[in-house]
Amino acid sequence: MSRLARLFDPFYREIRADIFKFAARGLNFEPTRQQAEAMRIVQNETFLPIEKRKKRLAIKSGQGPGKTTVANILAWWRALQDVDALSVVTAPSMRQCTDVFMAEGRRLLERADPILKQLITIMNTRVEIAGRRTWGIWTATASRPENLQGYHQENLTFVEDESSGVPRPISEQIKGTLSNPNSLYIRIGNPNTTDCDFYSCFTTQRALWHCLTFNAEDTARDYPHIVHPSRNRAIELEYGRDSDVYRVRVLGEFPHQDPNSVLSLADLEACTQTNILACARITEILPTKQAIALDFARYGSDESTLGRRSGLAVVDFQRFVKTDPREVVDAAFGMQHDAGWASRDCHYIADAGGMGQGVMHSFHEAGKNIYEFHTGGRPVDSSMYADQMTEAWFNFRALVRQHIIHIPNDARLLMQLSTRQYYTDRQGKLKIESKDEWKKRMEIDESPDRADMIVMLFYHGHGGVARAYGFDRRKREVGGSVRRQR
Repeated sequence: MSRLARLFDPFYREIRADIFKFAARGLNFEPTRQQAEAMRIVQNETFLPIEKRKKRLAIKSGQGPGKTTVANILAWWRALQDVDALSVVTAPSMRQCTDVFMAEGRRLLERADPILKQLITIMNTRVEIAGRRTWGIWTATASRPENLQGYHQENLTFVEDESSGVPRPISEQIKGTLSNPNSLYIRIGNPNTTDCDFYSCFTTQRALWHCLTFNAEDTARDYPHIVHPSRNRAIELEYGRDSDVYRVRVLGEFPHQDPNSVLSLADLEACTQTNILACARITEILPTKQAIALDFARYGSDESTLGRRSGLAVVDFQRFVKTDPREVVDAAFGMQHDAGWASRDCHYIADAGGMGQGVMHSFHEAGKNIYEFHTGGRPVDSSMYADQMTEAWFNFRALVRQHIIHIPNDARLLMQLSTRQYYTDRQGKLKIESKDEWKKRMEIDESPDRADMIVMLFYHGHGGVARAYGFDRRKREVGGSVRRQR
């Protein structure tokens, strides 16, 4: 340890051991309850046995609750843990690092304890501790994965600010450093969009992360000197409490859906909470009461998926990896047998393109009611939809928005359903993006097979038009019929 660090050893040992003492004595700062929860998680992650740590913290925040302030406190305290410990702060632009993050750090240091002021030096793009260039905080823009390479310190912390705007390859690069001893990855930002890797922290990867939400309503109620209630009221009056603007800026919640997304996560989550038995008893909406759908994997890494629907409820859901399509068909026949469904009452909807082409004969030979679904096939309403898959997705959306169906509470399924986008083609028809387009935009290797299978399972283009139905959201029970929406 340097001479300066030894001089202030008692002070250093006290603030190093307790993040709350660091905030109180070192910075003369009293955190809000939301900030204190983030500090508590980081302290536990620092001192828990390594095998019990998640090494990941994600914070989505409205505007005003002090996310940049707490991000500074977490980065500083983590850097103080050991000599030459390093916190790396990254954001979509260097301006965010210097003009926002570092500026807030200078404001904190102005009222800090004189001892800490001598210990910490804030420069334009880095913070040095005890005069050591290798000890403190460095900044790096989240523009290229190479910017985040080469960090191998044992005590390494990444703070990713404005995380909604950070590309997925950057985040994947940072995740690769978590194998280092005592490493920690902190993601923080406004939840501006669901089309980002930050969104996955709160959905598909939620089990891997500590997840917090900084709500500006709570801050305004308990700490009006930080966020005055009038600011929230102004946003509510201008945009409405149910608007995505209010959700993002005030509540710290992701928008209901991106403008080009077919389905909203909020509606989908509501459909995981409906009464499965009640939904299964609704047999007058779709022309097929009992259905089994199959989506066959096109490549070795993709999934073949299989689902069974009774009424408006998905009652069985299976996935297969690197499985021969014929075996998936056999599993579907077994699913029908186990359900006790007669072949005359059970309708199969199978992806007949790609890998499915070679097994369609199996259904005909077994005497099954089979509808061969073609992604690019002609839709029933060819004036509205470009192809059959697009029609299936929008048919499904009509049911989801009424909250009258039941779907599995599967994180990957919900992610695939809520992130699929559409556009209008040159003929003015609605067109769903292809699997390959989705994979390229999402920058992930998996294919949205689970989503396509569920959408096919509710497809009624081959058997007539579905009728609208009502739903009492307060009771979470199926209600009476309502006027058909056009």
